[in-house]
Amino acid sequence: MPDEGSSQPIRKIDDATFDAPPRNTAKRRLFRTKRWFLLDANRYAVALSLLSASFVAIVLIGSFGPVPVRAFLTEGVSPGTVLVELLKAIVSVVVIVLSINQLVLSPGLGPVGDQQERFDQSIDLRREVEDRVGMEVSPTSPAAFLAALLDAIDDQARHLEEGASRTGDRAFERQTTAFTRRAIDEAESVSPLLSSGRFGKFDVISAALRFSISEKIWSIRRISKTHDDSFTDPVTEAFDEMRELLRQYTVAREYLKTVYIREEYIRLSEGLLYTGLPAIILTFCASQIYGPGVFPGQAFGIERRLLFVSGAVSVALAPFVLLISYVFRLAAMSRSTLFVGPFDAGKEGERTEDGPGHGR
Repeated sequence: MPDEGSSQPIRKIDDATFDAPPRNTAKRRLFRTKRWFLLDANRYAVALSLLSASFVAIVLIGSFGPVPVRAFLTEGVSPGTVLVELLKAIVSVVVIVLSINQLVLSPGLGPVGDQQERFDQSIDLRREVEDRVGMEVSPTSPAAFLAALLDAIDDQARHLEEGASRTGDRAFERQTTAFTRRAIDEAESVSPLLSSGRFGKFDVISAALRFSISEKIWSIRRISKTHDDSFTDPVTEAFDEMRELLRQYTVAREYLKTVYIREEYIRLSEGLLYTGLPAIILTFCASQIYGPGVFPGQAFGIERRLLFVSGAVSVALAPFVLLISYVFRLAAMSRSTLFVGPFDAGKEGERTEDGPGHGR
C-alpha cells in the first residue's frame, strides 16, 4: 500500500468519480487504505484477509459472546448442519459463477466473420494512432501503446500552450495554460507507470485510468466557446489535434480495460476452481468429523472445538470471499468510466472555471 508521502496523485481512478484528494491526514490514510483494499491489493491477499477476519470474528463471538462457548457450539443450529448447508452453497455458487463467466467470455468465441471484424478494427485503431502520433509502427504492448499516446498528448499540450501565448489574449492564454499544465502534469506522472508496466497486471490499468478525460474534453469545449474570437488557424488546429488525441486515448483505454476485465473473469474462474474443490472436500470431512466430544480441552485458552468449527467455516467460505474480492475490483473498474466524454458523475455545481473537482 502506498505510503502517505507517495508522489503518485492520490485521486480516484476514474472520470465518473473525479475528485480532489482529501486534505485531512486521517481521511487521506483511509482513502489510500480503501483504494488498496478495493483495487490495488492482490485479490488472494484480500480474500485471505477476509477469511482471517471471519475466523477471528467467530472465535471472538464464541469466546466472549452473550452465551457460553459450550452453548454456542451445542444450542441452536448444529455446526455440523451449518457445514452441510455451506457445502451445498459452495457447489451452487461455483457452478453459477462459472456459468456467468462463460457468458461474459463467450463474445470472444464468435465465427470467422466476427473475428475478422475485430482484427480489422484493431488494425484500424493502430493505423489511426500511428498517423496521429507520427510513428511508423505502434508498440505491440498495450501499456507502451497507451504511453505513446500520452507522450503525444504531452507534446501537443506544450505546442498548444506555445500557440496560446502568441494570441495576445491574456484571459485565453491563462485558461489554456491552466488546461495544458494539468494535462502535462498528469501525462508525465502516468506515462512512466505505463512504460514500466506489463499488461495483465492491475497497475497498468490503474495508471491508465488516472489520466482523466472528461475534465479535459470539458475544458477544451469551454475554452473554445468562451474565446472563439481568439482562435487563429494554428490554435484551432492545435485544439482539434488535442481533442483527437484525447478521443483516441479514450477509445484505446476503454478497449484495453474491457480486455483486462475479461482477463479478471478468467482469473476468477480459475480461482474458484482452485478453491472450490478443496473447500468442498474439507467441508465434507469437517461435517463428518464434528461431534460433541471431538477435540476436547483448550488451546491458547480457547476451546479446541471452537477453533475447529471456526477453521472449518472459514475454509467453507473461501470461494465466497474470493468472489467478493474480485467483485470489489470489477465493480470499481466498471463504475470508473461510466461516461465517455465530457460528463461527470459528481454533484451538481461542482464544475468551476478550473474544471471538475477543483472548486471545493
